Amino acid sequence: MKECIGSWQARYTPPGQREQAKNFDIEDDANAFLDRFRTEVRERRWMDPARGEITLTKWHPLWWESQTAQLEENTIDRDSRSWRNHVERRFGGVRLVDITWLDVQNWVNSIWDGNGGPLAASSVTKAFQVLDRMLTAAKHDRRIPFNPCDGIKLPSGKGKHPDDKRPPTVEQLALVREQLPEYLRPVQQLAEETGLRFGELAGLRWCRVDLASRRLQVREVLIEPGGHIKRKAYPKSDAGLRTVPLTETAVELLRGLWAAEPDASRNLSDVADGLLPDELVFHGRNAVRRGSKKQGGGGERYRAPLRRSSLRRRWVDAIDKAGIARKVVKTWVEEVEDPDTGRMKKVERKRTDWWPDFHDQRHTFASKLHALGVPEAITQEILGHERAGEVTWLYTHASADYAGQVLAALEGAEPGFAQLRMVAGESGGVRNESGTRVGWAGVA
Repeated sequence: MKECIGSWQARYTPPGQREQAKNFDIEDDANAFLDRFRTEVRERRWMDPARGEITLTKWHPLWWESQTAQLEENTIDRDSRSWRNHVERRFGGVRLVDITWLDVQNWVNSIWDGNGGPLAASSVTKAFQVLDRMLTAAKHDRRIPFNPCDGIKLPSGKGKHPDDKRPPTVEQLALVREQLPEYLRPVQQLAEETGLRFGELAGLRWCRVDLASRRLQVREVLIEPGGHIKRKAYPKSDAGLRTVPLTETAVELLRGLWAAEPDASRNLSDVADGLLPDELVFHGRNAVRRGSKKQGGGGERYRAPLRRSSLRRRWVDAIDKAGIARKVVKTWVEEVEDPDTGRMKKVERKRTDWWPDFHDQRHTFASKLHALGVPEAITQEILGHERAGEVTWLYTHASADYAGQVLAALEGAEPGFAQLRMVAGESGGVRNESGTRVGWAGVA
């Protein structure tokens, strides 16, 4: 430390950098700074303030490179849109060290549709998670001392009217089916009979359908990252890998589809083999490839996979024509750049939420199983939900064909095999119990 005119100068050398200096009016302050610097360097807590002075936009590509190797393609697509449309617009030009807790909380509140913003509560959470992960990484990279996203209160969504919580009835779905195009009616009916998600229906292959044993296996789905349809080897979660029973209605439906597709294939292929649309159970509207028709010819045969956007348009049209639709129009004001003047201007946006959604058929299926007395735990198995809570699964016999139990309930027959119950977990491991009949018992 060297005495200079009017102040005291503390000289120090950060790790991997050249010598730097900082001036103080009082000698004790200069000594305290040097002591603190030496201690932080020795304990590996020292942080270079200059590293946090880059903007969030400059930090994004550095952070993003570490993320893409671990995320699924559809997650990458969703997070990219959240960054472009919401996070970058608000914080892109702000330095990492200048982002405050209050800035983040006000931003979360402003984009929620409960306060006039564009996003539902679940979408707000997704956008916030992108910012949170970016700033957590900046903290671990020793660019900022703390994450301003810690302690942020996220919206939980507004309560719904009881009528909006009820799933569509079987009678209502029958009305919708009459209004759907012919090629989508089997898709809707199988969704109603099995509770499969759209991606599971679109990715269902004939090799996974066993009409003799009245079962189908969910082993893969179709996803649309960036608008491109791709096969995904594993469903939403480990619980998604499951066997689903087929009612007589579902069996007859699938037999009709198989008979109508003479070129369909039951080959067992791998995701790496490509899309292979001839193996799919369901296809889009067009039977020939677009642009391949020539004068006097029928064109190249091509059965395109189902697209979520195409189904949604026709689904909304069908529920509207069936007279069961309920819609809520939400409006908000958004600032956008005027392409002519380059200035920001306010534009009113609208979003329409429709009931029922195609996904609501899963709730109809779950309600049907509940009414038939199927335990919630087995309903979770069939629907591909993660089990909640720590429970021990006990069987009265060696086999545990939960798909068969559900099929027996759906067909109104008595299951002739194992019955299942849940009991509280025990430290001594799983207890074996025997008996010809065991009642269902649920433990919270």
